[in-house]
Amino acid sequence: MALSVHIKKKLKDFELAVDFDMDEGIVGFLGSSGCGKSMTLKCIAGIETPDEGRIVLDDEVLFDKKSGINLSPQKRKVGYLFQNYALYPNMTVYGNIAYSLKIRKVPKKTIDQKVREVARILEIESLLDRKPAALSGGQKQRVAIGAAIIRQPKAFLMDEPLSNLDAKLRAQMRVELQKLHKQLDTTIIYVTHDQTEAMTLGTKIVVMKDGLIQQVDTPQNIYDHPVNKFVAGFVGAPIMNFIECEVEKEFDKTVLLFATTGPVKKVYPAGRNEEILRKEYLGKRVTLGIRPEDIYEYEEAKASGFAKNSAGIRETVVTREMRGAEVFLYFDEQHRTHAVRLEPSNQTKVGETVDLYFDPNRIHIFDTETEENILNLYRKGY
Repeated sequence: MALSVHIKKKLKDFELAVDFDMDEGIVGFLGSSGCGKSMTLKCIAGIETPDEGRIVLDDEVLFDKKSGINLSPQKRKVGYLFQNYALYPNMTVYGNIAYSLKIRKVPKKTIDQKVREVARILEIESLLDRKPAALSGGQKQRVAIGAAIIRQPKAFLMDEPLSNLDAKLRAQMRVELQKLHKQLDTTIIYVTHDQTEAMTLGTKIVVMKDGLIQQVDTPQNIYDHPVNKFVAGFVGAPIMNFIECEVEKEFDKTVLLFATTGPVKKVYPAGRNEEILRKEYLGKRVTLGIRPEDIYEYEEAKASGFAKNSAGIRETVVTREMRGAEVFLYFDEQHRTHAVRLEPSNQTKVGETVDLYFDPNRIHIFDTETEENILNLYRKGY
């Protein structure tokens, strides 16, 4: 399945401008509420009409402003799953799943075969005679998926599909959606503001902000190589730490200096990172970004060979979170609270100090004006 979306639509607070091409897989649209994710989905489904542009699904033009093509939602081969499930309360599960075929006057025998096959795939065969009021949230979700599946769409569009479920059920349904994708061999496009959902479900993620796509990539690349500060801060929990630094020269080394009060704290970039900063940013102010899991105590840093790449980063712990397999310590720096993830054996208490070491190969550097990831840009040769 190939989908090409190049559209613009004027919204209340900004203009939605979406431009992407994708092949089959599970694609997650990730962004904060009101950024244009759901509107993009509705434009693909035909529920909303773009002001300009073109949408093509498997060589079939769904919308083209110039030529005047705008297929109705019924004629677009997509299944749309609403956040509130959109089930008919007076119909049984069987009736809800069968409805789209009934209005197309498909023979009863064919409808029955298709409904029972869909129910088997979704493991809801025992629920066919029930009405929605008698179902749990997860069961309603499966029925809504069944009502979409039975139309045999080329793509499923899901708007916050798991938001109404509790945490345990959300985790279960993530697994079920992955299994469903493999069984049906079709594309699933879903909207979410839940980064865990996006990272675990998506084969590709589209990160949006204020109507514009910030980055399209695999979950791992989004996490490891964010293109800008927004993406870096939106993906990850706890979020990436951001610290304002000065890029200076110290003897034959390049060093990132930061301090609020007390001694100056230093991070020494390594390898290509050091070369880029020395060549382009000496004497300038930048934003250093580093994820909690890329900060270590001395013994771990020494074992990994980068204990000498940080100096004087002694922080007072303001909060401690024990999460079983890991412990998070929080410290204040530059009037913001930052996090470090350490081994559960760490016994540092609130009010005590801890010496921290930044992995020089895992740091990110953002331009203070453009907020672009400097190291990403120069690695790509821009």
